[in-house]
Amino acid sequence: MVELETKIGRVVSVSGSQLICLLENPAVAPNAEMPFVQALEVGTIVKMSTLRSVVFGMVRAVSIPIPSQEARDQELKIAELELLGEMLQKPSSPRSAFQRGVSFFPMLGEEVFPTTRDELRQIYACPATSNACIGYVHQDPTLPAYIKTDDLLGKHFAVLGTTGSGKSCAVTVILKAILGENAYSRILLLDPHNEYASAFGEVAQVLDPADSLELPHWLFNFEELCEVVIGDDELRSAQATLLAEAIIAAKLKFLANDASYPVTVDTPTPYWVSDVISFLQRGQGKLERPEPLSAYMRLSSRLESLAGDSRFSFMFGRFAAGDKMAEILSRLFRIPVNGKPITIVDLSGIPSEILNVVVSLLCRMTLDFAMWSDRKLPILIVCEEAHRYAPRGDDLGFEPTKRALSRIAKEGRKYGVSLAVVTQRPSDLATEMLAECNTIFAMRMSNHADQELIRAAMSESGLGLLEFLPSLRTGEAIVSGEGVPVPQRLSFSTLPANEMPRGKTSSFSGSWRQETHGPESVALVVNRWRRRQKEVAWEKPAPLEKDLVA
Repeated sequence: MVELETKIGRVVSVSGSQLICLLENPAVAPNAEMPFVQALEVGTIVKMSTLRSVVFGMVRAVSIPIPSQEARDQELKIAELELLGEMLQKPSSPRSAFQRGVSFFPMLGEEVFPTTRDELRQIYACPATSNACIGYVHQDPTLPAYIKTDDLLGKHFAVLGTTGSGKSCAVTVILKAILGENAYSRILLLDPHNEYASAFGEVAQVLDPADSLELPHWLFNFEELCEVVIGDDELRSAQATLLAEAIIAAKLKFLANDASYPVTVDTPTPYWVSDVISFLQRGQGKLERPEPLSAYMRLSSRLESLAGDSRFSFMFGRFAAGDKMAEILSRLFRIPVNGKPITIVDLSGIPSEILNVVVSLLCRMTLDFAMWSDRKLPILIVCEEAHRYAPRGDDLGFEPTKRALSRIAKEGRKYGVSLAVVTQRPSDLATEMLAECNTIFAMRMSNHADQELIRAAMSESGLGLLEFLPSLRTGEAIVSGEGVPVPQRLSFSTLPANEMPRGKTSSFSGSWRQETHGPESVALVVNRWRRRQKEVAWEKPAPLEKDLVA
């Protein structure tokens, strides 16, 4: 057998899924199956035989326990192995396909061999129909790296990496791979910095709060609406009581007191803001009022201000209070797909004080829609910069947003909602979010607290690979979980320049070496700022209107 000539070493310790191999030949010479020198390093996959199977293990550490002052061939060299899976075999019959988990363990003294390229291809391949290629395997660049779509989405996944590690590009590659194999996907991407619109082009429906996003005030539940309308006002309790009464009255008036379903303060039933204000003004004029006069005045004043503020037009303006819920949900969740399987919600134009409230609404509606559709319309929600909406600590963030995301993480898969968590600071993320993600793409990360959190969340068989985290190149990742065939180090596919997310850092030196802008640039900035039009061309600024519509 050719394998006998390429023996690496022998098993000298077996402890559960962990083995120790005494190395005899750490670097294997090239042969027909593997035409390159295969140096034994962390992440290398090796194999051992048992009576009924061929068992595969991944090198998680190599060491010289008792080093001498000078390098010698006689030095004791060992490799720590983590068992990955096996190929069962019977006498006079071919091996079965690779499967995770080991049923027959190697014995002491069992010889260890390198894997051939054909075996690696079987290990890293996805025999199931639901798979997509996202790059190539670090151990052998000729081998494609696959994700198992159903397992990846069915059990949630996370993409983690420091700023500049290629995180946004990795998210784009993963989503494009899924879309390439599933033309009728339904993906909702929460984009806080308007990065992804250029990456997906014609296959994406981009919703901008300045013109195309519609989230009427009556879709928000009472807790969310109180955060928008009342905030941290000292008379919050009194105003909340008044607002609840006014909203129910306005809903019943819209339905002409003929509702075919129970109307509560949280029921997504249309109503006019003007009716709410009228209710408050009538109460304000009464001699006997259950709440202080200032509560009526502050609440009605705030509602009038919001209704006339162009920044809140996606909530209070641009459309009437007609029942457009089905139309809004159809557009948000791409039903029908119509060639645009991904919806990108541009959150960069949302007022910062209500950003978390909007995310709460979108997450809550996604889960409610999936639940009431009886799992017939699976949806993936991608939460970019998730630490902003679900921060660690009970006193941080907007509680309903954390609750909505946590509920998706814990219960979403039961109703057909998958969650993709994307963040550069996993240590700032609520603990339960990462704990519920079964597949983790860990990119370059040097912060010790972040590394420890990833180590705690990642499966045992991929822990050895985490030592590479601080030194990973841009676009590389350590991946572990049910969404990939085996834990691996991979390089994501390279995106064309016109499909890259717009997350590149500004070129300071390029802009500071020469004077390229004058007073007209400031006028253009003011123009864009007032109009809330980020896409206005820099070359030809449009003239300012005398009267801006609020």
